[in-house]
Amino acid sequence: MFVKQYLQRFIFSAGTALILGACTTAQSDTDGKQGYADLGAEHPIVRANSSASGTYLAGLVAGHNRDYEIATELMLHALEASPEDPRLLARSFLLTASTGRDDEALDLAKRLLDVSPQQSLAHLVLVIDAVEREDWDAARERIEATPDVGVNTILEPMFSAWTDLAQNDLDKALENLEPLSKKEGFQSLYGIQIALLKDLGGRPDDARKDYLALLGASEQPTLRQVNIVADFLSRQGDKEAARGLISTYLEQDPENAIAAHALTRLDSDEELQRIISKPGDAFAEILFGFASLHAQEKAYDTGLVYANQALKLRPDYEEAKILVGEIMQTQGRSRAAIDLYKTIPLDSPYAWTIGLRIADELDALGQEEETLVALAQLEDLRPERFEPHLRKGNMLRASEKYAEAADAYGEAINRIDENDSRYWSLFYFRGIAYERIKKWPKAEADFLKALELSPDQPHVLNYLAYSWVELEKNLEEAEDMLIKAVELRPDDGYVVDSLGWVYYRLGKFDEAVKYLEKAIELKAEDPVINDHLGDAYWQVGRKHEARFQWRRALSFEPEEEQVELIRIKIDQGIVGDTSEI
Repeated sequence: MFVKQYLQRFIFSAGTALILGACTTAQSDTDGKQGYADLGAEHPIVRANSSASGTYLAGLVAGHNRDYEIATELMLHALEASPEDPRLLARSFLLTASTGRDDEALDLAKRLLDVSPQQSLAHLVLVIDAVEREDWDAARERIEATPDVGVNTILEPMFSAWTDLAQNDLDKALENLEPLSKKEGFQSLYGIQIALLKDLGGRPDDARKDYLALLGASEQPTLRQVNIVADFLSRQGDKEAARGLISTYLEQDPENAIAAHALTRLDSDEELQRIISKPGDAFAEILFGFASLHAQEKAYDTGLVYANQALKLRPDYEEAKILVGEIMQTQGRSRAAIDLYKTIPLDSPYAWTIGLRIADELDALGQEEETLVALAQLEDLRPERFEPHLRKGNMLRASEKYAEAADAYGEAINRIDENDSRYWSLFYFRGIAYERIKKWPKAEADFLKALELSPDQPHVLNYLAYSWVELEKNLEEAEDMLIKAVELRPDDGYVVDSLGWVYYRLGKFDEAVKYLEKAIELKAEDPVINDHLGDAYWQVGRKHEARFQWRRALSFEPEEEQVELIRIKIDQGIVGDTSEI
């Protein structure tokens, strides 16, 4: 969406005469959004004769529509006209901080605190700037200046403790962390921080006790906790204990690629990645945790600020990149998420999962060729896995390339245990592809296999039974299957239509009318259901209503092969009917 369009949308919706000069559109990228890498003073978005209020309101619209780069530029331009406006400063700061524009966010944080000293996120940005520069006196000053409210009451003890450790005072660090132990619900966080401080502070025996106590107090330790403790044990020369810890975790989550990667490294006598090797890493870890919490609460902008500050301290922090990408996906910023995900290397333990996300997002953008390239890369990365072939099949089926889709599903099926009930959908999807290219025996076999694996799947019951009805075979069995399907999905218009249609084929026209009328209530504009109801009305003598339904069916653009058949029925009634037309 271009800047000019945002302005026009605001102008027309608000009924005002706001004008932003003679805007012209710039070159767009593949996402249809404007790029601003080369903005200069003469670009339409920053012209001096632009209306500041119009620019601000257009920025709000852009932000609402999740075009954050455009929103940021608009808000920064509006700020030029009112540089001390707390509202503009706060919004501009949040946009720059949440989109990772660190230098601008830092400058705006300082300006914002001059006029609004209670802005916690602005204080946070200044704290992290000092941490990045390893100016621990400045960091302490900024931590102490932060308002002691809300989440800051949790962050302050941890930030202070790691600042103390950075200045080689472990005892003071442990003392400053103590208030966290009294916060209800934060005992686990306190436990891991204590252990990490002692670990990095040179007290490994005490750290070991605290790490093991943390695991003992947790019914199900998180993967992050397991990795941190396993790394410690490995560095202390106890690789068997580290291996046992990760193996136990894998028993609960056998397909976890991160834990499997760690176990492989241990089995190869390699060191695990050390998560906290200096105080700045601890700050990044804390920021990542709170970014995750904000994201879970759908406070996405704040979550992005925390995550981007973590990345400022650790630019290669893959978990933080993934979290930012997840938030971008949630916000509909597919291309930005893809670009970020592509910075994660192929030798990362996250490469497989991220590759699947990239393929899904490219598919959602309609980029078929790019999607195929991404899927081929995944096939090379893990040739034994079925997922890339499944995604390829789904994409090709959606593009009505059914023969190719069937082949892709076949490749997926070759890589699974065909008797595992989890994979019923692979047979169902391939059955659909076969049915569409009129390879009915193969389609029928796949549908039956899907039902063998999972007998109560309403979509499979519906598809197979409806196909039998259209072929006028196994009608009684189809009736039983569709009764079950309707019980499972009573509000699915297509399933209800199928039951009505089998009653029609069985000559139970009153029952057919009952269910087809229900199907119309659920899917009023479906041409097939309207056509079916017209047929049923005709058979029970409601012929004016039948022609009305057939005309409705035509108005909803049925498949081309059905158009002439419906027109014949409107003109002549149902061929073979003996009653008066």
